[in-house]
Amino acid sequence: MLIKGASLLRDGGLCQDMDIMIEAGHIVRIGERLKAEDDLVIDAKKMLAIPGLVNAHTHLAMTLFRGYADDMELMPWLQEKIWPLEARLKEEDIRWGVKLGCLEMIRMGITCYNDMYYFMDETARATKEMGLRAFLAGVIFDMRPEFLREAEPFIQRWKDDDLIRPTLGPHAIYTCSEETLIQVREIAKRHEVPVHIHLSETRREVDTFVNQRKMTPVEYMDSLDLLGPDLIAVHCIWLSPRDIGLLAKSKTTVVHTPVSNLKLASGIAPIDRLLHEGACVCLGTDGASSNNSLSIFQEMKTAAITQKNVWGPTTLMAEQVWRIATDNAYRAFGLNMGLREGAFADLVLIDLRRPWFWPATNMHSHLVYSMMGGVDTVIVNGRVLMRHGQIPGEEEIIERAQKQFLDLTSR
Repeated sequence: MLIKGASLLRDGGLCQDMDIMIEAGHIVRIGERLKAEDDLVIDAKKMLAIPGLVNAHTHLAMTLFRGYADDMELMPWLQEKIWPLEARLKEEDIRWGVKLGCLEMIRMGITCYNDMYYFMDETARATKEMGLRAFLAGVIFDMRPEFLREAEPFIQRWKDDDLIRPTLGPHAIYTCSEETLIQVREIAKRHEVPVHIHLSETRREVDTFVNQRKMTPVEYMDSLDLLGPDLIAVHCIWLSPRDIGLLAKSKTTVVHTPVSNLKLASGIAPIDRLLHEGACVCLGTDGASSNNSLSIFQEMKTAAITQKNVWGPTTLMAEQVWRIATDNAYRAFGLNMGLREGAFADLVLIDLRRPWFWPATNMHSHLVYSMMGGVDTVIVNGRVLMRHGQIPGEEEIIERAQKQFLDLTSR
């Protein structure tokens, strides 16, 4: 495959009329006037090529719940609406919820996502059919002990897949006992897989834990030897200065989900302080049941403007936010991604013939603050998933997702 005439982001500006050659799922050459090695040539004139984006935290099958339970606080939202509906879930619900979520992420330029939910074998199969990369963890709760027993076999089934990487997903410290978390830690070390957990999401969670344990949730995770480069800690809103230092020093990945946090009124994470201490921060959407969309572009803008509101207008400048959404995510998940020779052929073409990209001043600023759409082409592992805004099978997926939602809510 040869992509001809694309513009690339280079040193804050645009490098135009560049060609990208793809072979065997990798970028093999980037340059000018390259010759096609096969019949597939994509004309990318007036297109911006970017590496695929990573949604660092979501519950993708919950796209089926979009709009079902809005305008509530977190715990009532979970206890009164979400958990009762989840108790009725079947594999077929997961299949079409995941496919609907994949459709939306492809349209938003997301080529890889990190997920924690139910029926992960079905999630993995549906994701592979859609062509995306994914880090997948079956959620682990004490109230469902069989979920922990199922975790290791899931890892063994999918550990050698080219697109799916299995992980471990203890839900949170308030739903998993110390014994469960220690077992998770040992399985993770045995199989060398990441651990994905919600951490310090609400003031009530943190205050309750401190009153009971005389330590913060972050300090507790540190005491269990769970902080580190293989921990993906989501939310991290209510942090003490010591917590921030522990997360940064241990190189724990912090996933910021600003839209969901604001919608649930959970708070504003101290991202500026985390970055100042050297923590690795990347962005996620959370599920479409609490967001209600799956756009990393939206998360970039929201992250920037909320941090500016707290810390000042020079906080989280556009180019820094772009690096958080791209380079930080690739590093956090060990992904060989980026527009460079040898990287995965996971890339996106954006149509620059849209009013929000003009005048041609600062492309990083336009992508972070102005982007309203225009993703034209998405390629993952050298496979074209969307071209000219067309995704094969989209109409069927939307129809089946609607049918499954109606069936689920009538059970």
